[in-house]
Amino acid sequence: MALDPQFVTMALVLSLVVAGAAVLRGFTGFGFGLFAMPFASVFMDPAHAVPVVLILQLVSGAVTLRSDLAAVDRRSSAAITLAGLPFVAVGALLLHLAPQDAIRLVVGLVTIGAALGLALAPPVRSPRPALSVALLAGASSGFLQGLVAMGGPPLTAFYLRGWFAPAAARASMTLVFSLFCAAPLMFGALTGQLAGRDLTLALVLLPALVLGTLVGGVLFRRIPGGHRAVALTALVLVGAMATVRGAALLIGAL
Repeated sequence: MALDPQFVTMALVLSLVVAGAAVLRGFTGFGFGLFAMPFASVFMDPAHAVPVVLILQLVSGAVTLRSDLAAVDRRSSAAITLAGLPFVAVGALLLHLAPQDAIRLVVGLVTIGAALGLALAPPVRSPRPALSVALLAGASSGFLQGLVAMGGPPLTAFYLRGWFAPAAARASMTLVFSLFCAAPLMFGALTGQLAGRDLTLALVLLPALVLGTLVGGVLFRRIPGGHRAVALTALVLVGAMATVRGAALLIGAL
């Protein structure tokens, strides 16, 4: 495929976005899709942005997953995965059926909701979350992951509420995200919806992803207790950007 100037410009800009998103994910265990998708959807339809972000999320998880496995909370991650995988398929199917501007608006609303949910969440009053809470988090996260590659908000609200130590929260989110990324990519490959241009763009962005993820991992080891504050700050900033984007789309549709 010939690389046109528009593709090169998009790749350069998204490399910076991916590097920043990867630092956030490497540090907190989540946030890559929340940060990258609003930017990526500016340059391409969500139907193409989602597989690119999913591929990068999967690789990002692979960079740190091996060292994180020992810290995974197996009980919660198993419940979330089993509940979420069927809904990943539902979201992936709707991605190609729904209007693309509507999907863009969902990207903005999900980001805003994540910021508000974390900021206003009440303190934890039990030693571990109930199974029903884990199943609800898994189902909603799986659906959003398949639809807009942004399954982070439900998992973030679940794992950063205070039930889990920082290392367990980060490791568990990394494992679940990896599984939730692989499922819609397999669906896209089997149905022929995974375009060659999307694969090319993901490969071009890989160096920025790996570098950012490694930097984020170093920051996590040096500041292990700072992940929640960073997560909240990042979500509020991205939520503000998504609000502007979503409002513009809504006004333009009137």
